[in-house]
Amino acid sequence: MRTLNKLSRRHSRWLVPAILASGGSLFLVEDAQAAGFATARFGGEHGHPTTENATAIYYNPAGIAEDSPDLEEKDWRVKVFVDGTLALRWASWSHVASATDATEPAGKPAANSGEATLFNVATAPMIGATFQIENFGFGLGFFVPFGGASSWDKNEAYQDDPDFAGPYDGPQRWHTIDGTLRSLYISAAAAYDILDRVSIGASFNMIRSEVNTVRAREPSGSNSVSGEGRALIDVNGWNASFGVGVIGEVAKNKVWIGMSYQSQPGLGDMALNGTLDSNYGGNTSQDNIKLIQALPDIFRLGVRARPIKTVEMRVFGDYTNWGTFKSQCIIPEAADDCPVNEDGSTVEGTENPPLVNIVRNWGPSFGIRGGGSYWVVPEIELFLGGGYDSNAVPDSTLEPALTDFQKASLAGGLRFQVGQTFAMALSYTHLFYIERDTAGESVLPELQQPSRTPDAGGQYNQTLGVINTNIQLSF
Repeated sequence: MRTLNKLSRRHSRWLVPAILASGGSLFLVEDAQAAGFATARFGGEHGHPTTENATAIYYNPAGIAEDSPDLEEKDWRVKVFVDGTLALRWASWSHVASATDATEPAGKPAANSGEATLFNVATAPMIGATFQIENFGFGLGFFVPFGGASSWDKNEAYQDDPDFAGPYDGPQRWHTIDGTLRSLYISAAAAYDILDRVSIGASFNMIRSEVNTVRAREPSGSNSVSGEGRALIDVNGWNASFGVGVIGEVAKNKVWIGMSYQSQPGLGDMALNGTLDSNYGGNTSQDNIKLIQALPDIFRLGVRARPIKTVEMRVFGDYTNWGTFKSQCIIPEAADDCPVNEDGSTVEGTENPPLVNIVRNWGPSFGIRGGGSYWVVPEIELFLGGGYDSNAVPDSTLEPALTDFQKASLAGGLRFQVGQTFAMALSYTHLFYIERDTAGESVLPELQQPSRTPDAGGQYNQTLGVINTNIQLSF
């Protein structure tokens, strides 16, 4: 809450108008490893729609009825899979003052322009267990396929500035300062292997979604330094979803084809409940709110082949329907929906109008990945992978809180197995993002209240390194 207490008392008169009038993002995400803010990398190169480990609970539930050709056939088997991901993210956003920006204070350069940077380290756990008996498979899992956390560097030129405290949080502060956004899945799955050749499966997910983040805001939705305050949103909620999938063993212990579908969290619009806190010069208020948004559904397809015992090849891809992510809307607790016109204004006559409507207008995305494994000896597997993911965010609504890029990735690692019981894998993936320059493209300052936010045009850069390790116990 330190950030909420930084601005002078002369701004307190704007407290209520700021809550009702300012636009812009109250949300952020850390390290999109696929398109949008999908971050599912658990399992590393062995997390895909034809896998037979416990990550199949998410990627393709049919896989929990499958078994690895490396394991002896048994009437029953228990697998426990524990996975950890460590992500190292470097990012920057450079903004040149535009015609819609407020005039910066005299003698106070780069209050709203210049370069904003961050370096963040984040972790994500995953744990799953499956039980196979004859041709049936059952599984339980916990994972985090969406979201993360970010914290941007400070503008040291404004540290302890006697006149303007706001710019210390960096030029990107009108879109994000720091916080978290994530969806945690608790999943149960079941599958059946028909005649040892075709497996079908389904999963049920209970999803805990959370947003807790702080940013700068100003009554008119501009980036006027003389009128800025701070706002903190803290919302959460539970939703349900499901997954279904099929895996066909085209050639016994040689070729597998898998397809799966993960539905939207909440099966459409999801509502998160909580509070919006605002602070202007020490005068604070708190509103009970709802956040309305719609996350995507995902289709996956993959092929895995073992032409010889010591070689495996994998190709798989996904289609993520980010076209559902049209806006993120903050409404009063008593409201049920977010009625806004195309220009961002509230529909006339609306009771309990939206407080803030964050226009996204994202589009569908896709990714494709290929890789392979080579067993040097039966106990040691070396694997490589590479892929491409498209961009879901248009230039017109791209801003520092939720970024996306066209991206390529390369991965390498090894897996060590001891007998039939213990296996451990370690890998590194580097993601290369194609720079984006959206100067002059942002439509955000042209929108009407409550959807207006400062210009987010500028030069976006990012690079990301991901370390993944996992352990599997089989009994």
